[in-house]
Amino acid sequence: MTATLRRPPEPVAPRHTSFELDTPRVHWLVDDAQATHTFNVGNLLFPTGERFFNDSLRNALPYVTDERIRTEIRGFLGQEVTHRNEHERCVARMEEYGIDFRRELELFESFRRRLNDRVNRLPEPFRKQAVLFMVATTAAAEHFTASLAGYVLADNTWADTDVDPEMAHLFLWHASEEIEHRHVAYDVYHHIGGGYLRRVAAMVPLAGLILVGWPLLTSEVMRRDPAAKGRWSWRAHVRSARRGEVFSLVRSAWDLRLYFHPNHHPGDLPGSLEQALEYLSTAPSVLGHRGPRRS
Repeated sequence: MTATLRRPPEPVAPRHTSFELDTPRVHWLVDDAQATHTFNVGNLLFPTGERFFNDSLRNALPYVTDERIRTEIRGFLGQEVTHRNEHERCVARMEEYGIDFRRELELFESFRRRLNDRVNRLPEPFRKQAVLFMVATTAAAEHFTASLAGYVLADNTWADTDVDPEMAHLFLWHASEEIEHRHVAYDVYHHIGGGYLRRVAAMVPLAGLILVGWPLLTSEVMRRDPAAKGRWSWRAHVRSARRGEVFSLVRSAWDLRLYFHPNHHPGDLPGSLEQALEYLSTAPSVLGHRGPRRS
């Protein structure tokens, strides 16, 4: 389903959440290691990735003169902090099952901090150019998360499958907020002077990392999982995606063509913003906005 609404009618804002994440079994999605760990890769990548997204938009704030966009940035930052916190709880649960990535995550986080420190020490106009590339990278990553989120929200068959309900609520909430705020980094990038060439240049290496890295990391999670059997396979991934158990990396790769169109906007991605907002208005374990919304 393609969205007809390109931006939400109100600026994005963070929400209170109340997920019970202490009980999910190790293979919480159809008792299948590959399907489960396809999502668990997100648990590993999202916390530091979302800190980077927040670094980039926070660094862009001095260059933003439009108050609506500044409000959107603040809402985006709050949503990403909540996403990070919930997925870090999932990582802790994975560690309880013997799936330990602490060393790699610490290295990933250390690199992010050093990069952000170096950008903020740059004099102008070099700082702004570095910030533009950070925001371009965030916009490219948000393209992927919104693409994956659209398939999770629209195509899942979890109501008819054996899935832990709290994990299902967690990922449906996250998917819906990704669709809700998919325009923010893109709008910030263009508002502060970003152009087409830098936008697509940031996507090229990121697309390779995600499309190659996600299967490889899923395979590594399976290898470290004491309860997992077998190895990751494309055939199993495609079958699982067709059954509506996981998102489709193949379809997200196809969505890349949209990003390279000069007139692309995130609202053109598959995934209905109306459906996302409707889900968020009634979602279990999602308790409403934190504080007043400002237009």
